[in-house]
Amino acid sequence: MTDKPKYEFSHEVDLAKISKDGRDYRLEADASACKRIAERLRVPSVEALSGEIHMAATRKAIFTRGSVQGRLTRECVVSLEEMPETVDDSFEVEFVRCADDAPVEEESAENLHEPEAHRGTVFDIGELLVQQFSLALDPFPRKPGAVSLAQTYGEEKLSSPFSILQGKIDKTEEKQ
Repeated sequence: MTDKPKYEFSHEVDLAKISKDGRDYRLEADASACKRIAERLRVPSVEALSGEIHMAATRKAIFTRGSVQGRLTRECVVSLEEMPETVDDSFEVEFVRCADDAPVEEESAENLHEPEAHRGTVFDIGELLVQQFSLALDPFPRKPGAVSLAQTYGEEKLSSPFSILQGKIDKTEEKQ
């Protein structure tokens, strides 16, 4: 028997208690969970993470929709200085129930928008919230006013790839 994954922020829901009409949940990570989430996401700190999730289930599928809010500290991709970031995002995710022994299908471009597979009778909405939080983060956080070394010391950009030829054309026309 394999051990269940240890999630940084876990809130398990028994799917047998979820109807097709659904149920609402409100979650908020405590300081300890925020610290573990920051380590997982490799950010200096997560100050707050909370969210609301509406979950409905049938025999064949699990439907979730909700919102996630959070505050964290990131590193600017330009200056590497720490900077605050705020997340306020909504999501909808559908899961298809499958048998525990069903083969796992690899993600590909063809099935990217298909529902994810879910095995078992328990669903961790805390982990879902952390995943949606991480998806909502700015992939290239940049501190306002940050100037990169390339901008400071880099070569002057040419206005066109052919602008270097402009001087040669002008000289050719003068000779004629």
